[in-house]
Amino acid sequence: MLTQFKPSVSRKTLLFVGAFFWSAVGIFLLVRGGKFLAEGDHYVMLGVALAVGTVKGLLVFEKSARKNISRILLRGDNSCLGGVYSFKAWGVILAMIFLGRFLRTSHIAHHIYGFVITAVGWGLLVASRVIWEAWVRKT
Repeated sequence: MLTQFKPSVSRKTLLFVGAFFWSAVGIFLLVRGGKFLAEGDHYVMLGVALAVGTVKGLLVFEKSARKNISRILLRGDNSCLGGVYSFKAWGVILAMIFLGRFLRTSHIAHHIYGFVITAVGWGLLVASRVIWEAWVRKT
């Protein structure tokens, strides 16, 4: 009965949505964090944040992205759009949102907050390339 309301999509669409989500969030965080760092003339910190983000993207986020790609490709077409991420991944996403909100409203220095979200944003962008590549291979 509820299956008629399920937003069913292809694996190709799930890959696109996953890549788009990682890229959009990465760009948002990168711009927001970069703004905090640029306003305070913390350009060296910006460079270090990009380096840290590259390492995090290649060593941590890329591993997660590859696991997600494999999970999507093992599923059949007509999967639920919400299945773009596993339940565990959705939990991590919610935790990261709350952590970001906490950091933003805490008394942490703006340049430290900017450093953290710049590194995370750049890391997401770096790792999103593997999802985009999987989407291109699927088209």
